[in-house]
Amino acid sequence: MQAQRIVSLAPSITEILYALGLGDRIVGVTELCDYPPEAKQKPKVGDYQISPERVVALKPDLVVAHDLLNTRVIPVLKRLGLRVLSANPNRFDKLYAFIRAIGRVTATERAAERVIRTMQAEVARVQRNAPRQKPAMLFLISVEPLWAAGRDTFADELMRLAGGRNTLAQSVSGFKAVSLEVALASAPDIILLAGPKPEAVLNNPRWQRIPAVRTRQVYELNSDWVLRETPRSVQGLKQIAECIRKWQVGS
Repeated sequence: MQAQRIVSLAPSITEILYALGLGDRIVGVTELCDYPPEAKQKPKVGDYQISPERVVALKPDLVVAHDLLNTRVIPVLKRLGLRVLSANPNRFDKLYAFIRAIGRVTATERAAERVIRTMQAEVARVQRNAPRQKPAMLFLISVEPLWAAGRDTFADELMRLAGGRNTLAQSVSGFKAVSLEVALASAPDIILLAGPKPEAVLNNPRWQRIPAVRTRQVYELNSDWVLRETPRSVQGLKQIAECIRKWQVGS
């Protein structure tokens, strides 16, 4: 049965639903869902913590969830008899599969394929222009304390596809707190910041000896583009590719 009343449990999911033209069928979102702007007007079911009671009260025939962000509430909603579609789309192939799955249950398969084809074309374009020499990259979502992206993250996928090498991919899985010593020892050529400001690194005496800081290859990214798995993730990919291009010019 084609879903008509949809609740989204994550900002990334809300973006996907709107990209498929499903805005009118969305009956609930989270407090964090802010794109597109009209999503802010929808009824709220919580923020990082989802209220099962609020979800049930909206009488959805489909709840779309994120396996990682909503791990605690998904079993609760299923026990309450709700239809839940979920995934952890931490790579583009998984994201395409998730978009297709949403398209199937909402009868928007053609829109889903259009979105996917557009994304695939952009990804392929970036890959064609990726450099042979792969710069070492450190991706931070916080500086005090230090939180960085390891393998099995969308950030890792974006760095790799753009032509870079995640310095922590071998030692860290997921987004984890890391010691300053580990970060400095990784000796990144480029530091990417999704949240912090460049000054937090550039003006810190402890960072001054690493290549990225010596050459001022420290870049602030659009957090939504690189942390949310959505059609706009290709913009994040292009932004990281542009950082690599600047590094090439400056090295």
